[in-house]
Amino acid sequence: MRLRSFTRAARRRAEIDDVVAAYAAWRCESAAVHAAYGRWARAATRDARFAFAAYRVALDREEDAANTYSRLIPRAQRRAELDLARKLAQLPAFFVVT
Repeated sequence: MRLRSFTRAARRRAEIDDVVAAYAAWRCESAAVHAAYGRWARAATRDARFAFAAYRVALDREEDAANTYSRLIPRAQRRAELDLARKLAQLPAFFVVT
């Protein structure tokens, strides 16, 4: 039983770590989009095509990071709801509802 609760807690921590890492990656890619847009906006005419291509790549990377983050959130929310339900089930009953 103790090993099972340890592995459950380790899984929960790993899921939280995954969500935090995905959020950080998304924020990093968002900053890269902002920087790439600035380079494109300031690019000389002869360099604008390449700057725009770099901006598009940054947008694609940001979208991938956002999708990864959005896929992890529902699982983490379900895990939190299950943890709450489990804790509530362990509370002693002090009164009877009629």
